[in-house]
Amino acid sequence: MFDRTVRRLSAAQSAFMRRLSKRTQLIGSFATGAVVSGALLTFSMSSPAVGVAAPGTPAQAAAAAPFTAATRSRLDLLRNEAASGDEFSSRALSKALLDEFDLTGDSDDLYEAMVWVDRRRDLHGNQELAARIVDRYCGHRVVRWHLFCVLGE
Repeated sequence: MFDRTVRRLSAAQSAFMRRLSKRTQLIGSFATGAVVSGALLTFSMSSPAVGVAAPGTPAQAAAAAPFTAATRSRLDLLRNEAASGDEFSSRALSKALLDEFDLTGDSDDLYEAMVWVDRRRDLHGNQELAARIVDRYCGHRVVRWHLFCVLGE
């Protein structure tokens, strides 16, 4: 009795699947994937962020607070001049960003300084910056695999 029921259900299912076109099966698969993806995104957006911490300590941020507005306007001016091709401004911007990193410990400043140093690596003035980078920053995660640090080992 059970065997006969299973055969009838199996035959009915295969007849139903033959009636469905490939296009209908594709649309159903896509719709199911979209619903599952939407549910996953909804759950992930409503969950709390875990393991996210601001870099640096509050003491470093408080120490750098008085210099922020004046320093940022000076850095913006140097960025504009360096972007236009001024080599002196590029070197001054790199030095200022490295000094800012020393003050605040913000990895973004170190990364941007490395970008500006890499743009004009062949200049004579950048050799002192390269020496400073190799001496002080090669242990940092931003610079660890940079060409200066790998060749300096």
